[in-house]
Amino acid sequence: GDQIIVMLWGESQFRQEFTVNREGYVFVPDVGQVFVNGLDLKSLEIKFFQILSKVYSTLNPSSGRPTTFIDISLGNLRPLRIIVLGDVSQPGAYAVSPSTTLSSSLYYFNGPTINGSLRDIRLIREGEIIGKIDYYNYLLYGSIPNDFRLQLDDVVFIPPRGKTVSIVGEIIREG
Repeated sequence: GDQIIVMLWGESQFRQEFTVNREGYVFVPDVGQVFVNGLDLKSLEIKFFQILSKVYSTLNPSSGRPTTFIDISLGNLRPLRIIVLGDVSQPGAYAVSPSTTLSSSLYYFNGPTINGSLRDIRLIREGEIIGKIDYYNYLLYGSIPNDFRLQLDDVVFIPPRGKTVSIVGEIIREG
């Protein structure tokens, strides 16, 4: 159901919207079916450039400079459904943008509860832990974690926080 918009301009001109079918293919006239499931925008641009270069020789001529140029953009994107479990105030299914990452998903469900961990946020895909992030470095130092793009039916799991320490008296930063 996602849309891919392909534009060629210059010596050849072409604009067409393609809708991704359930199997992850789009049908391109004069080319046939093209598998696009799971590709990011950069990979999608490379794939369409390679495919359309065979049909439009001015896009990638063997000698000289190209006189036709390509632009790929995304149209209507179907939201992803993710499952959020663990120490969150509202566990359940959430519809998120297809560009959502594990760390940005926290905004959709307001992050963990007071008893949930920010140190061990887990991404589970098809029953296996794909990745974990420690959100503290981001919150305290602005250090962006190694993040993971979410896919349909991924599970974001927030475990209970681990051991905690309390300090009584004057401190520089409460936590």
